[in-house]
Amino acid sequence: MSKEEVLHAYRKLMRTSLQAVQYSKPARFAVRDIINEAFREQPATAFSAFRIKNTIEFLETAKQQNGFEHKIVKNLTMVKYWQKMNRDKTMLTTANNDYTRDIRLQTRLQFSATLTMLNESLGTCLAI
Repeated sequence: MSKEEVLHAYRKLMRTSLQAVQYSKPARFAVRDIINEAFREQPATAFSAFRIKNTIEFLETAKQQNGFEHKIVKNLTMVKYWQKMNRDKTMLTTANNDYTRDIRLQTRLQFSATLTMLNESLGTCLAI
């Protein structure tokens, strides 16, 4: 993809994802962070027009219906939000023993694996 196509994809993804989360306060900041990280970390050649098109269709379905797609987007944004809150403010400092850290690590790994498989099966590029 050219730089211009990547810019258009960024704008379309941002607009559609904000509409999908209905501009709600914690979710719109999480969506912004997810999209900005994805577009900053990867070069323009790494993007697939097919995957971006599928992701935009997924987000448009999420904004039109309060169904399965909307729930996936909602959960993705809430996970991103709480990951950022835990990283920035180190909430729940009383539960920082090894067992709790292992549980948190395993749940994050499982969530990441599930999201990867969802992206592969739908041909999307939803990210955390």
